[in-house]
Amino acid sequence: MHEDLVTSNKTHWYVAVQVTGETVRRGDIIDLGGRGFGVVDTLDAPDNVRWLRSRTGETMAVHATTRLSAVRAVKRR
Repeated sequence: MHEDLVTSNKTHWYVAVQVTGETVRRGDIIDLGGRGFGVVDTLDAPDNVRWLRSRTGETMAVHATTRLSAVRAVKRR
């Protein structure tokens, strides 16, 4: 699978964040209807749209101003 996206709770904190099409990152886990959508790839498209691809192969388009709840891994210090 995508080993570079796998993180450990020994090396990372997991924080709740709100993301938009502009701020979403690889590795974010977006909450869609109570189901996790793990972002593995992003692609910029015209008209402030960003395409997101999940670990399971699903894709979705997100506008730059759409707000979504997500979890992000942040390195411990």
